[in-house]
Amino acid sequence: MKDYVVPPWVRVRREDFGLLFYDTRDTRLTFVRSGSSLTAPSFTGLERRLVVQCESERGEQVVGRLLEKLEAKGLVVAVGPE
Repeated sequence: MKDYVVPPWVRVRREDFGLLFYDTRDTRLTFVRSGSSLTAPSFTGLERRLVVQCESERGEQVVGRLLEKLEAKGLVVAVGPE
C-alpha cells in the first residue's frame, strides 16, 4: 500500500466515527468513516503522513479505495512505492 501525506491546506481531526477532513481552500468538510484504520497526522512538525493500519486483506482493499477517493478530492497525496 502507498504512503499518504496530508497537504498543507488540509486539516484533519479525529472523531468518534473516524476522521474529519477540512479543506481550507474551499471550506469543505469531508467525513470519513474509517474507524481506527486511519490516524490523523501530528501537525507539530513537517511530517504530515497519514497513518494507515489494516488488520486484514479485506480491510486493506476498503481503505485503499477510500484513500483513492480522498486523493481524487485533493485531501491526501500518495507518495512512495505501491
